[in-house]
Amino acid sequence: MLERNASEREMHKFFKEHPAILMEATERIPLSHRPSFMNPKGYTPDYALSPLLGPIGTDSSIGLMELKGPGEKLLTKGLHAGFASKVHRAVDQVRDYDRYLIDPSNREVIKRSLGYIPNRSNLAVLIGREPRRGAEIERLNQRRAEIDVKNRHLR
Repeated sequence: MLERNASEREMHKFFKEHPAILMEATERIPLSHRPSFMNPKGYTPDYALSPLLGPIGTDSSIGLMELKGPGEKLLTKGLHAGFASKVHRAVDQVRDYDRYLIDPSNREVIKRSLGYIPNRSNLAVLIGREPRRGAEIERLNQRRAEIDVKNRHLR
């Protein structure tokens, strides 16, 4: 799928059929298209990532992941190279979902969908492919550090 630059929809279907891949990579349970928010109505992250053993003690966190295709460009070129616009939009998208989590009008939907109300969230975007050249790798790592992106490799 990576070699033929599968679409976001194809990748989502693959992960839905093979949840163990995301489960191993994130050490969480991937829940497809959950929760579906009331405000704004119908908006939903590609995946919510719930703790393997559920919320325990003071940790009732949730992961929110936006999925894009492997063919998406990660970086622009040039003197001030940085994240491509699709990366910025995906980051904005998961940040929006994070805001929807704390909206009181979404509380019941979240509780029904996840079984608990998260006390914090971790945001993730799965997009594109790792660069292969040294300078591009360095630039990607620099940009990741600037927006506090955590890197998990799917094998």
